[in-house]
Amino acid sequence: MIKNIIFDLGNVIIKGSTIETLMHFTDNEDMAKNLMKYVFKTEEWKLLDLGNITREEAIIQMQKKAPKEYACLIEKVMKERCKYLTINKDTVEIAKKLKEKGYHIYVLSNMAAFTYEYFQEIDFFKLCNGIIISAYEHIVKPDEKIFETLLHRYHLIPQETLFIDDDDTGKSFQTANMLGIQGRKVKPNDSQDILKLLQAYHIEI
Repeated sequence: MIKNIIFDLGNVIIKGSTIETLMHFTDNEDMAKNLMKYVFKTEEWKLLDLGNITREEAIIQMQKKAPKEYACLIEKVMKERCKYLTINKDTVEIAKKLKEKGYHIYVLSNMAAFTYEYFQEIDFFKLCNGIIISAYEHIVKPDEKIFETLLHRYHLIPQETLFIDDDDTGKSFQTANMLGIQGRKVKPNDSQDILKLLQAYHIEI
């Protein structure tokens, strides 16, 4: 029987960066698409998730690798992007109902420290029994060590634990399932798909 629900943050609780988000920084769609590549597809972004580089260091390295005309945009995106991200209120409401039903709520997310710190006062985190953010652990999903950290730190039984993530590679679920954690990929920012997943595990809210 499922007793614990693990939520990812990006594209599950927090609606992630999209072209629409980046259009707040430029009215040129091609430049917005390039910003996706020059910011979110970089090695520096991975290092931020690992907590192995500061935001300021990442900005400098990203600017060096991108065309000069993107330098100011990269800095603005890195410093101001969070204020254009939104909370998925429907999914937070699902988490509230789960909590009321007696389920334990956890977070396991690949995220830079500065992004988590921007959002750490939101109501969702008040529901959580435990939070694991990759930047503070210096491990990222799908490494099994970050899953084991969550299980051991909060004394969770894998078979009693359901993992909710939008990971499109499937690798995080391979690791989770290998350890005995239940779950499947959900559609990004789709609270209805989360409800379908819960129903598949006979969880009614």
